[in-house]
Amino acid sequence: MRDRATLEHAAGVLMARYELADATTAIHALRTAALRHHVGPNALARALIVAPRPWREGPWFPPRVWRSAPELDFLPATSTIRPAGLLWAALDRVTDRAQTAQGDIQSVTKNRTGLKLERAEGFSAEFFQHFAHVEGDATACGIAMRVREPITVAEVTKSGIFDRPALEALVAEKVRAVYSLPLCGPDGCEGVVSVHYHRPGQGPSKATRDELSRIAYQTATWLHWYRRTATLDALEDLHHHRARFPG
Repeated sequence: MRDRATLEHAAGVLMARYELADATTAIHALRTAALRHHVGPNALARALIVAPRPWREGPWFPPRVWRSAPELDFLPATSTIRPAGLLWAALDRVTDRAQTAQGDIQSVTKNRTGLKLERAEGFSAEFFQHFAHVEGDATACGIAMRVREPITVAEVTKSGIFDRPALEALVAEKVRAVYSLPLCGPDGCEGVVSVHYHRPGQGPSKATRDELSRIAYQTATWLHWYRRTATLDALEDLHHHRARFPG
């Protein structure tokens, strides 16, 4: 309902600004720009609502300085990457370096109070369903997001961190140890990546933890850069093609 209200608010702004025929036309224009630049339509709608009003002619953000993509040294230099693809690639690299077949990666929710599970490797559909959305401190990943520090759980059944449903879900997957690492950069936290082990006390070495931290930092920095760059590109696109909208 909040998402729909945001879209309708943004549609009203577009209708008034560009004299569009109706809200359906405005929402279609916004969704088209969002799709073209690989950003969520609701995220673009929120940006449209808070962005300063553009001049009628010319670019929307004329003083804008283009910034190149941050480094991702754990990916091939020729890779063409999108946010979802980066999260998958980061999880693959983290589980490989941590020498485990079980791992998952989450992104922060729109209101930035919880985590959305993007991918789970080596787990059942029941695991994915249980941890599809996480809020609060009843999981290692939830705590890692809140404190912005890695969380090590040497023995899940003795840690006291997990609530009963979460613990049962982990035990069902034969998980006994967890290492959760927030995807944090200079502009905030973008998610959490976790690796899981079958034996108590198992976990990545100090050298491996340092490497995983570098991957997490680069991933967070790139995601923030992409979200800002792609969102501004989409707004410019929307403004530039305003003449195509039926009035």
